[in-house]
Amino acid sequence: MATRHRTRSPISNVSRRRLGQFQNVTSLTAAVLAAIYGTHARADADADENGMSLQEVVVTATRRAASAQDIPLSITAVTGTELEQSGIEDISALAHSMAGVNYTDKGPFGGVNGSTLIIRGLNSEGTAGQLALASPVIPPVATYVDDTPLFVNLRLQDLDHVEILRGPQGTLYGSGSLGGTIRFVQNAPDPTAFDARGEVGISDTQHTHAPNENVNGMLNLPVADTLAVRVNAGWSYDAGYINQPNLYVLNGAGAPISAEPGNIFSPPVKYAQDGVNHYEYRNARIATLWKPNETFHAQLTYYYQLATAGGFPSVATSNAAYNQPILASNQQAGTPVPPLLPQLYNAPVPAGVDQLSSATNSLEGTHDKVDLGALAMEYDFGFATLTSDTSWAHHDNRTSDDLTALYTNFFFYQNYYGQNPRTFVQGHDQLDDRVVSQEFRLASKAGGFFDWVGGVFFKDQRTNIQEHEFYPGYNDFYNACSAVVPPFPPSDAGGINPSTCGLGEYGPETGAHSIVGIPLVVDQAYIGDFETHYKDLAAFGELTAHITSRWSITGGTRLFLQELSQSQQTGLLFDGPGFAANESLSDQWRKALWKANTSFQLDKTNLIYATFSQGFRRGGVNALPPSEPVIVNGVNYVTPPSLTKLQPDTADNYEIGVKGEVSNRLRYSAAIYDIQWHNIQEGVQLTPLVLPAALNIGEAYSRGVETELYANVTQHITAQLDYTYDQTKLTSLSSLFVYPNVSVPPPAIGTPLPGTPKSSLAGELDYGHIAFAGGEWRWAASGRYQSAVLPALSATVPNVGGFAMFDTRLSYARPHWLTTFYVNNIGNVLGITSYSDPAIYGNRAQAIVSTPRTFGVTVAYSFKEK
Repeated sequence: MATRHRTRSPISNVSRRRLGQFQNVTSLTAAVLAAIYGTHARADADADENGMSLQEVVVTATRRAASAQDIPLSITAVTGTELEQSGIEDISALAHSMAGVNYTDKGPFGGVNGSTLIIRGLNSEGTAGQLALASPVIPPVATYVDDTPLFVNLRLQDLDHVEILRGPQGTLYGSGSLGGTIRFVQNAPDPTAFDARGEVGISDTQHTHAPNENVNGMLNLPVADTLAVRVNAGWSYDAGYINQPNLYVLNGAGAPISAEPGNIFSPPVKYAQDGVNHYEYRNARIATLWKPNETFHAQLTYYYQLATAGGFPSVATSNAAYNQPILASNQQAGTPVPPLLPQLYNAPVPAGVDQLSSATNSLEGTHDKVDLGALAMEYDFGFATLTSDTSWAHHDNRTSDDLTALYTNFFFYQNYYGQNPRTFVQGHDQLDDRVVSQEFRLASKAGGFFDWVGGVFFKDQRTNIQEHEFYPGYNDFYNACSAVVPPFPPSDAGGINPSTCGLGEYGPETGAHSIVGIPLVVDQAYIGDFETHYKDLAAFGELTAHITSRWSITGGTRLFLQELSQSQQTGLLFDGPGFAANESLSDQWRKALWKANTSFQLDKTNLIYATFSQGFRRGGVNALPPSEPVIVNGVNYVTPPSLTKLQPDTADNYEIGVKGEVSNRLRYSAAIYDIQWHNIQEGVQLTPLVLPAALNIGEAYSRGVETELYANVTQHITAQLDYTYDQTKLTSLSSLFVYPNVSVPPPAIGTPLPGTPKSSLAGELDYGHIAFAGGEWRWAASGRYQSAVLPALSATVPNVGGFAMFDTRLSYARPHWLTTFYVNNIGNVLGITSYSDPAIYGNRAQAIVSTPRTFGVTVAYSFKEK
């Protein structure tokens, strides 16, 4: 767990929470930490005679450098020093190191699939992930790599610091900053000195069959007094701990092989594979800084990351996932001919099933690649600083997943697809997201009666999503099934009666090669192609008036114009023109967001503040077919026109906070907030054909208390404790959020929002600076707790129980060297973090689990000019 200094402020070469600890380090520890992590761990010149005073930290989250103690905002900071010292390598570990920031860890899948990062409870998406990628709903937390807006599961290496801004930040950070904003600020090249470092690590996770490995390094090259280049790269491999004993053996065409050749209703041949959810990350960055004088500098950066995964960290929740995957309530009335097949409804449980086993029938995986280029320029006019941030990003993701349980639990499955005991449906999804953004801003120098910042922002984003789902072998099954004499009773094609063979495939049956302009491919059951073009033009500003030396008032606004157009091809391709659509829609929004803040400095180190702020997310469109030939209440379903538009959602935040220091040894912060969330967006499956889209589902609130404490207990002992209480509640539901418009039973009014525990606690105790054999020892123990969580807005999804986990680390520092031994999840707790919905997946609904107990060691070496 990170040991952040909880003045809730980031930037400084020393971590906020670790700051007091770094105040009293010896010269050896300071030198080693500075060399290994590229930061200046140093004793404070103003420290008291015992070396235990807290140090001031400077922040830039408000778009200008200022003392953390003077910033009346709820900000948490974690520096690169503390990230590496605490073994935090990804967003999941970062979120788990603090209370009130919630993250469902799905490894490389987490960068694209559903909402995984939540601050202050503002989330409506299911945390187990969406059925598909094609939701126009953007995440509720804005994330930035330096000043580039980009949502990606970033590897946290060679960072200067991370800034976590809690609560809506719409005036400065725009669309997506609903619950908060997180900025990952990378280390800049340093023209003043050569620097290089490297780190290797190896660890073992329980229930795996290979070691985890990682290696990373950094090189800083001063080319001239005004020019420097910084390069860093890393590679890591995390062994899988999920086993799959229920896999189908496939033929060359990708269809399951029959265990009884010649028997239409033969079960498939199965096999098992262990450790399927292995992850591999490769990342690299090169940055060039040119600083010809003290008034101007420019930095050009390129960042690359490739993340791959062999499977989800998901497990079956009962043996019914293997021997009865279709819920009884999802089986159609009547008795099919032949009767329900045992291979589908009473299959034997495979050997080797345990609590870390998945029942899915195929190997799954993702290939997630990010390219990012950025040019940052800054000029100091004296009275103000002009900044230009230009960025380009390309996010390409290709994912394959098993959708067999999803299809077999459709209410119309038996009617449309029959009784094939080798049902096997595969999803092949692709995300191609390209973003260009430009921001100019001008920030005044501090110290006058007024402080101000203003700017303009432009973003052009093109997103192409492809969701292609295949049922390998269905056409062959249908042809063989239909040839049986006498024939089996046919489907009524209305989703009512069970059938044996199903409807067959429209293309092979009719000779058609396309429907409504969509090409037909044998055994392709579904298509969902979305081409979206989004533009955002905004002007923003904040003005602070220092009424007295203690009292300040701030006002801010953001005015924007947004345009969005979308072309959408969707349809069940087996079933003909009535089940497909090829539509295009567009929309635009004009809006103003506002912020007001007042603060009062109680004394030199303590202040109180009150804030009103707004956040929002852009709207969208759903290009749905106007009707569907599915019988609902005796007639064909007609799509309500209002389902085709998604309005922006907004959050109004009312907050009171206090922060400060006591006796220069205890740092604290506390905030009480009430957020009213309007026009909530949720990615849902709309219409009886379960088409991915989004809907404004209603209204909600999030009310809570955040507290953070950090203390220098002695010269050797420091402690931190964070607690967040967050009560969320759905207060109203849209009249459209009902079946058959949506495919799952909607929740009751009063239901909490998904993904946020009512109580969360994080803490750490450090005992360090223990001299031994020319070096120093440091020991740390950390823990976190979360109460029960609702994983989705559904009447049928189960609650996730609360749990606690503990980690420990032991480090030994010598000149140039740092060795760390660690144990994560000491108690080997099976922490379930989310469930998928049995209304959608039947008995094959799964649980996402945390990583088992892990033992490891890292060794770091630094060479640095002195």
